[in-house]
Amino acid sequence: MFDTKMTRFIWLFPIFFLIHDIEEILTIEGFIKEHSNIIPVQINTFQFMFAFILLWIVALIGCYYSVNGKRFLGMSPLTLFYFLVPGIFLANGLGHVMQFVFFHSYVPGIMTTFMVIFPYCYFVLRYLFKGHWITIKQLLFYFWIGFVLQGPLALGAILIAKLLIH
Repeated sequence: MFDTKMTRFIWLFPIFFLIHDIEEILTIEGFIKEHSNIIPVQINTFQFMFAFILLWIVALIGCYYSVNGKRFLGMSPLTLFYFLVPGIFLANGLGHVMQFVFFHSYVPGIMTTFMVIFPYCYFVLRYLFKGHWITIKQLLFYFWIGFVLQGPLALGAILIAKLLIH
């Protein structure tokens, strides 16, 4: 289905997603406690880690399906990749930058946003544009969808974690 470079990009997604979320897992509980006057959700490190694992497993399975040319959650392999990278991942990185501006201090995930998410998304998007795999219109569409859906997806995983882990 995909050439070797695209396959590598797909398999790098769960690795970089893991690296990014390790930063968040290690820092989220203290951050939320410090900003409890602004952030209405209380979650401990273990609950957040469980929520991340749920999302990571779904992403890993989706990448496996994509590499093997199969549909996942009703999406074609390429559509799923667009949804994950320029959609969810790039939008998540922008969300961290906006949080950093809002809080005027460190926010969980900001370091890996600049060291992992933005470089990875840059190289993926450069490859997709050079190969005419994606248009600007598609990029903007998937970015918007990812920006809108990342919150409900994360919140859903957090609610499941909070229900299962007290």
